[in-house]
Amino acid sequence: MSIVVLKLPDVKRKRREERPKRCPYCKQETFQRWGQFRKPVKDVHVRQVKVYRYRCCHSKRTFRHYPDGSSRADQTERLRLLAEVMWSLGLSHRSASLILASLKVSISSMTIWRNVQAEAQVQKKNRFWKPVRVVGLDGAYVLGWGEKQPVLVAVDLGTGEPLALGYVNEHNPQALQRWLAPLVQRHGLTVIVSDDLFSYKVVAEKLHTGTSGLSVPCATLSG
Repeated sequence: MSIVVLKLPDVKRKRREERPKRCPYCKQETFQRWGQFRKPVKDVHVRQVKVYRYRCCHSKRTFRHYPDGSSRADQTERLRLLAEVMWSLGLSHRSASLILASLKVSISSMTIWRNVQAEAQVQKKNRFWKPVRVVGLDGAYVLGWGEKQPVLVAVDLGTGEPLALGYVNEHNPQALQRWLAPLVQRHGLTVIVSDDLFSYKVVAEKLHTGTSGLSVPCATLSG
């Protein structure tokens, strides 16, 4: 049986290296301690963190220096990511909220929804114009939202990192081409590698690419 281990961000109760290196406003390196306080946080293990305040000697502005894994937000980075993983595995926002409540962490389903939307925008921005030479495609069916859902994954074969994930039925050539066409144009794909499924062959003819592991340069999209 395969086991997947997820590495979640660590949350420190206080910073080992208490003093920051630069002022976040003017980037100067001279400032003085301007107080400290304990901030309650929402997390599965940590309930509060120690935050230091500093005053920049150059800009005269004060700022807070948070421990690793925490920020101005009430929830820690670890909790935010854990809720997003629950949703990505097929749980509803309400179900994820109930599971976290059993761990004595109160977070609303709407907050989880906002977390997921914010992370989706970050990932989209980071990957939108990323140049990719060779991409691998593979489809699967996963259980989620009460039934099996078709999922198609595009992986950058140069780095092994996921490039795109969509609810696309790989047996449908039209849906497959509609999903794949923007990826080819956006990332400048030159090679597409897939299995020997018939629908891939249909799309390959329109994209002028190869299937069954063949490496044939992409051409201009038709239609």
